[in-house]
Amino acid sequence: MNRLGSIIALALAALMVAAPVTAAPVTAAPVMAADFPQNDAALAWLRQSQESDGGFSSGFAAGSDFGTTAEVILAAIAAGQDVSTWVTAADRTPLDFVASRVAAGQVTDVGDLSKAAFVAVATGQDPRAFGGTNLIEKMAAQQNASTGVYGDTLFKHAYVVLALHSAGAPIPESAVAAMTSQFTDDGAWALFGGTTPGTADTNTTALVMQALIAVGRADAAAGALPYLQRMQNADGGFPYQKPSAWGTDSDANSTAVVLQALKALGAQMGPFASSGTDPTGALLSLADSASGAYFWQAAVPFANMLATAQAVQATEGLTLASLSVVGASRPPQGVAVAAAAVPLLPESGASAGVIATLLLSGTVLLAGLVSGLGNAARRRR
Repeated sequence: MNRLGSIIALALAALMVAAPVTAAPVTAAPVMAADFPQNDAALAWLRQSQESDGGFSSGFAAGSDFGTTAEVILAAIAAGQDVSTWVTAADRTPLDFVASRVAAGQVTDVGDLSKAAFVAVATGQDPRAFGGTNLIEKMAAQQNASTGVYGDTLFKHAYVVLALHSAGAPIPESAVAAMTSQFTDDGAWALFGGTTPGTADTNTTALVMQALIAVGRADAAAGALPYLQRMQNADGGFPYQKPSAWGTDSDANSTAVVLQALKALGAQMGPFASSGTDPTGALLSLADSASGAYFWQAAVPFANMLATAQAVQATEGLTLASLSVVGASRPPQGVAVAAAAVPLLPESGASAGVIATLLLSGTVLLAGLVSGLGNAARRRR
């Protein structure tokens, strides 16, 4: 079975010690919310989509999804909002939902552990005692001793490096080498690692770029800029990869994560605006004036939860290499959480397995279509 076949098979089946690196925080210039008033409508749409338990649905199934909820929290953080004020009629907030899942032992995949750490740091909690759990230890324990990689993909590995950085935790040199040694022959990074040309994708590349920037290797991150220029579409946006079995239209999630990488690097936007627009313009063109949400793709005109959350993050200037910190006026309810005891970065601007990584980034056509149709169906009801 070829790699694509393996990914599809996994998707159907799932359906769904070395010297530490000193990582100086990288401060990205935040984009003020007033610059993009459509994000006010996007955040209002997200809030009205909140489930009674405080979380948010992925659009694939009923009920709250952990990864999607974490992305919505980061969207609110990007706009400077305190998610602990997003209280449902059942007296639950998004922060309550995330912390309760962690406390219940339901968060074990490194990708989800990373997102929990981002949520903890961004809301002023202690990632070493969030939901009664030391997220840093749990992530560190999943590093492969022989490869240096955290988790089963380079995508998740980059998430872990970024989460450790955001928490001020040491990052092994082996974790950095796991990224720099797997630069593909065509100049980027691939989901499953390796150097084979044609396997790279925009999402893994953008995450690895941010991780390298976080550990002080902006030079290595910048090596992928020519690849990203080749991947950019005439509308200013980005697809998952070219060529791709899922099509090459620009999608909000891929465009958002690339924009975050470019902002984290401090890259000039001129080379990415040769057609008269840039990644920010491409994202804003996907904003739906009727619902307030963002579409996943222009050809799939349905409000999409994950596309909306990630588009808001990117246009508001949030990057994972310099995570914004807003804090929480109300700590998580119903779980034992210690007060923050680690230094936090200055303010700046769902499920296990491979399918979780792909759904997280919103790049699979079926994923975007089902999510959009699900949201549309809920609106009709």
